[in-house]
Amino acid sequence: MEYLTKIDIFFRIILGVFFILIPLIAISAPIIQTALGYPNGEGIYSFLSPICHQYPTRSLWVLNRPFALCSRCFSGYLGLGIGFLAVRSQFKYFKRFIFGIGLLIPGVLDGLIQLWSNYESTNIIRFFTGLGGGLGIFYITFPFSSLSNKMKGNVK
Repeated sequence: MEYLTKIDIFFRIILGVFFILIPLIAISAPIIQTALGYPNGEGIYSFLSPICHQYPTRSLWVLNRPFALCSRCFSGYLGLGIGFLAVRSQFKYFKRFIFGIGLLIPGVLDGLIQLWSNYESTNIIRFFTGLGGGLGIFYITFPFSSLSNKMKGNVK
């Protein structure tokens, strides 16, 4: 098992919580609108609109209203958060990179097939390809080896 310093753990917790909060905020918009009535909750849709197209037909719904993120974005941010909070790895970066690419491929293929054909994927497929994509981006971009490991020569 890799050694993580307190700073590494703190950094991962902060980023993990940040990326988990984004989907939680997206869920809160329809709940607020149902509980308090329209236009309450619209600020959340506006706040999240720069990071997602928010098409209602491509979103998960709760209480007869769409989330403030589409299915793929919702689960992608969730995947990033899970990655930061739960994933540990002792593999060299190249293996993590290949694994990350493998997790991204289904989402890319799903999007391209929809673009080039009449096929329309379901929100469940979008959810799982987004989750895999979020984890894939985590594996590709996050350096697992802490500075303390590099200084001690513990990187495998």
